[in-house]
Order: sequence, then structure tokens, then C-alpha cells
Amino acid sequence: MDVGGTFTKAVAFDTGMGRVVARAVVATTHGHRDGVSAGVVDVVGQLAARVGAQRIDLVTHSTTQAVNALLEGDVATVGLIGMSVAAQRRRARKRTVQVDIRLGDGRALPKVTEFLDVTGGLDPSVAAAAVHRLAERGARAIAVAEAFAPDDATHEACVARAAVAEGLPVTTSAELTGLYGLELRAVTAAVNASITPVAVRTAEIVGAGVAAAGIGGPVLVMRGDGGATDLDGFRRAPARTLYSGPAASVAGALRAGRLADAVIVEVGGTSSNVAAVRRGRPALSYVQVAAHATALRALDVRVLGVAGGSMLRVRKRPLGLRPLVHGVGPRSAHIAGLPYACFLTPAELDGAVAELVAPRPADPADYLVLRLADGRRAALTNTCAANALGVVAPDDYAAGDRDAAAAAFALAGRFLRLPGAEVARRMLQASGEALCELVSRVAAAHRLSSPVLVAVGGGAGGLGRTVAARMGLDLVLPPDAEVISAVGDALSLIRAERERTFAVADPAAVARLVAEVEAEAVRAGAGAGSLDVRVEHLPERGAVRVTATGSVGLSSGAVPGRPVLDAAGAAAAAAELGFPTVAPSGQFWVCRPAAKRRVALLDQYGDLVLEVRGRLVTGDVVLGEPEGLGLAEVFDAEIRRIGPMTIQPDVWVITGSRVVQVPDPEPRQLAASVISLCPPGAEFAVIVGREG
Repeated sequence: MDVGGTFTKAVAFDTGMGRVVARAVVATTHGHRDGVSAGVVDVVGQLAARVGAQRIDLVTHSTTQAVNALLEGDVATVGLIGMSVAAQRRRARKRTVQVDIRLGDGRALPKVTEFLDVTGGLDPSVAAAAVHRLAERGARAIAVAEAFAPDDATHEACVARAAVAEGLPVTTSAELTGLYGLELRAVTAAVNASITPVAVRTAEIVGAGVAAAGIGGPVLVMRGDGGATDLDGFRRAPARTLYSGPAASVAGALRAGRLADAVIVEVGGTSSNVAAVRRGRPALSYVQVAAHATALRALDVRVLGVAGGSMLRVRKRPLGLRPLVHGVGPRSAHIAGLPYACFLTPAELDGAVAELVAPRPADPADYLVLRLADGRRAALTNTCAANALGVVAPDDYAAGDRDAAAAAFALAGRFLRLPGAEVARRMLQASGEALCELVSRVAAAHRLSSPVLVAVGGGAGGLGRTVAARMGLDLVLPPDAEVISAVGDALSLIRAERERTFAVADPAAVARLVAEVEAEAVRAGAGAGSLDVRVEHLPERGAVRVTATGSVGLSSGAVPGRPVLDAAGAAAAAAELGFPTVAPSGQFWVCRPAAKRRVALLDQYGDLVLEVRGRLVTGDVVLGEPEGLGLAEVFDAEIRRIGPMTIQPDVWVITGSRVVQVPDPEPRQLAASVISLCPPGAEFAVIVGREG
């Protein structure tokens, strides 16, 4: 499901059939005592009742909650602890506890602070006393940032233990990013901590609601970078879900078909999101909170307050001059609590008159609405204009009653002394120009010369078609476009990314970082064989960024977030394949029979990765020791000679979450090849033989 500003939408997606089999939509429950979580529980319950709770293997959702909490100031008072040695105290204080962190509405993030001198180390009692003082001063969450913590996070971990003992959620700067930049890490940690209490509450409500619906599968939350986290991860790092809603719509669009260069426009009810896809990959950027950069990466999404439900605005002029259409939005019909005129019937519009109102108390009184004969009001929206002008296709989700839409604009035309069709045209022109300008900026920023325009969201058939036509771009309207975010949640790719600053980026340190990121992706459900790892050196920051992307294994029951096997489960999976013994190897399970020379490798979920006729060698990667394992001898023993032909075996190295086939193995260089493929000190297994 996807929690949007207007609606919470959910789909039941049958992975075997590859299609949506049920849907549920409720108005997003902003005013409920449980907040937007109430709508999540509602739609989950509806779908569980419709398709059968026992059939649901996984629940995933994207949410605007993290962004909304920051924009609306629904944040907790943060106890921010800065730390450094004495020589760096002045600069460290300035970059931690003295930073004025502003939120989206210009208000300051509420915080109370402590600064600790850790020149001689940090005594746990000192950390506990500091946390306790902050709690007494009103802190509901703790954030901690120490100078050079990416190199040694011991002191931050000490504070974290004290916070847990105090019963407070805690964010350490080093757990969110490995980058240097003390102020960057302090701001990121404080922002995350400020929304942790509401995330904890949300996770409790959603987890309980899913369980109450009879669903036993895990719950995942979409991250802003297109990856996913479980509820525990959401509790610890809710800031990683900033922009998860737009990320879900992009993921859904990408899963709907192959895209090279594209601009994805999600037209919701209240706002439109625009994102770029270059060479099949969505663009990412660092998340900004007001004027503050953070160390969090998310899809590069631009937001515009013009969408399918945006209302018409007009300006009165002196007597004798007709009023003018002067804008559209940002107020939407949904937030105003008004129906769209195009979703009424022509009969309901009989006797209606146009009038200007302030939809909400703080709004200007220049929004044009229709007062119906029965006293109700109806809104004139972009979707209404698109229906009145015939832009919307009959099978679009945005399709309404064209006659009702035309009648509504005729009434508006009388008020404005213009033909009704001209009012609708001017409305779509104003909205279309604003959205076209944003699409052009996004395309230029990412060097897209001739992108296709992918329109998704409930208003895609109206504004999406308008923008594509005005810009002369090919339009793609994917199946299930109105619920594409929910589809993206269900079918999202697995992605993990970390950055780390290195004084010297030696190969061994980079290899360890790669192994960490691979392990994170595999834990999230990516098939080991599907991982694509990118290593980027960022010289301007002295950092390295490692990104691992993968997909869920193509096997029965393979879904993101499914539980990993324990020893008993691994033994059962091995027995089904005819292997009586099984042993762990990194994040895999190695299976062997009692006598025959066969080796099978299962991933952590029990899916078969390899089945080889050959031998297994295990050990630790310590320079000089692999030679003693006899790898060359094992390799020679597996060579097959058929007449004049010599057939060499294949060699696979298993270490951590990685399975790598050694290219063109040479017997005498095999030990060195193993060392080069494994992080220093790592355990490894080598399989020598042939598949089949």
C-alpha cells in the first residue's frame, strides 16, 4: 500500500499470475487518533478479507509520514549530544549542539543539548548521566555525533547503550552514514531522531493491524532510495523513508516495462512528483531538509503543488471588468472536502451557481466553486477541465462524466463572462505550463534529450496527457497507473547503499565496505546471483560510495522480506534435494551427501544457487595460509581428460554474501585468486567442479 497525501491505496498482487487481483482505497486518515496508520490498517484488513489472509506472504508500504512530520512540525524534542577531544572542542560544539536546525516550515527543530569531552575516553556513567539530564529536560529521543566517529564509533555506541537503558530511542551519526563532516552527521542524526517516536508508534500500529488481519508474513517499508526496510529498520532509521512514496511510484513504473531515458510524472490529487530515469536507472540525490543537507540519499524527486484535484482560482476586478483566471491550486478538492464536479451527474448541477470561497480558514477567498441547489458545494479541478475538453480517454482512471464537466465549466463561464470551454482551456494551460516547466528542468538536469513521459497516478489521464501533448513527448500510461505506487511497493527491487570517508581508500578497506553493502542487500531479500555492485570514488569528499542492487529470486515463494532459514529449515531444504548434511558458509548453506562427490549451495532462503559435481574446500583468508589447503591439488584432481582433450573444472568462491566464479582459473594461482576475491580475514569456501 501507498500512503499519499490524499488517499491510501492498496493492491493485492499475485506474483504467480503477475497481476493485481484486488484493490482498496480509503481517504488518508490525517485526523484519526492513530494518524495515517489507521488507513494502512484499514486497507490491509479489506484486502486480507477479500483474498484470504493465509494467501498473503508479504506486506509492503510506502509512506509520506516522514516528510509530513518534518513539514508539519510533528517532531519530538531531541536530546543532541556532541562529543570531541579537547583540541577540537570549539569547532565540534559549533558543528553539533550549536547548529540551528530548521524544518520545512521555517520553525526550528526542538532540541536540548549536552557536549562531552572524550579526551580520556568516555565512562559509561558519564554518558548515562548526560542522557538522564536530557530526558529530564524533555528529550523524547537522543541523537549523538562525535568528531571522526566513522573511524571509531565506540563513544557513540556507549551513549546509545545509555539511551536504551533510559528507555529512549537513539540515533548515532555513524550508523546512518560513514561520511566525514560533523555537522552533516549531526543534522542527519537529529532529523532522524526527531521522527523516531512517531515511527515507533506507526510500526506498532501497523504491525498489530497486520497481525490482527491474520497475516503472518513480514512487513516492509519502502525507502526513499528505492530499497526496503523491515519495521525494526523503520523504527531505527525512519529518515531513510523520506520520499518513499515517489520512490514507490518510480519502482512501479520501472517494473511495468523497460525504460531507457524517461521522465516519470506522478499526478496525485494534491501534488505532482517528477523524477528522471537515465539509461534505465532512476536518478538519486542527497535529501534536503529546508536549507540543510543530510547524508541520506533518495530519489531525486521534484514536487509541484499542482495535480488532478487542484482547484480553480480567479481574481475579481473593478466594476465593469470581468474576473480573471489567475491560478490553479495549491489547495485541492480533497483537502477542501469537496467532490469533483466531473464525478457528479448533470442533474445534480441543475440550479447551481458559481461563487468564490476560502476552502480552509487560512486560504484566500479566490477559489471558484459551484454551490448546488441542495446547498452542497463542488470543486472545479484540473481533472474536471480535462474531462470537459475531451483530453481524458474513456478507460482512464480520471474519466468522469463529460457532460457534467462541460455543464460545470459553463456555470463558471457565466461568472467569468467567458465560454465554458475557454475557462477549462485556461485552467489546463496554467497547470500544464507549470508542470511542463518542471519536466523540462528535470530533463535538462539529467541530460535527457528525448525522454518518454511516463504518467502515473490517479490524474495521469488528464494532466499527464496534457503535458505530453504540449511538450511533444511520447506518452506511456502503464497498466494500473492509478495504483502504481502500491504496485511498486509489491515489486520493488532490492537496493542498498553506503558511503564512507577514507583517509586512504586502500583496496582492503573498500573490499570490506563492498562486503557490508552486499550483505545488507542479501539480508533484504536480493538473490545473491542478481547483485550488481557499483563502487564510486568521490574525490571531492574523500569518500567511496558502494551501491548494490538486486532482485528477488525467481522461485516459488521468493518475496522480499521472507524469513531466512535456521539450521532446521536448512536441513529440511537440503533433504528435499537429497543431501543428508548441511553446514553454514557465510550467508549460504553448503550441502553434501555421505559418499558421492556432489556439493549444493543454498541461499539463506533455501533457494538452490549451485549444484556441482566436485569438491569443497574451506578456510580463512590469511596471507600465506590458502596454499596449505591444497587448492592446486584439488583443482588437478578435478581435471578430466577425454582422449586428446583436457577439460578443466570451474571454481567458485563463497564468502559472506558473495558467490563469485573465478575467471580462467590457473592451478598455481588459485590461492592468490581466492585472496583477491575475499575481504582480509574473511571465512571462505571454494567449490571446484562442474555444474549438473
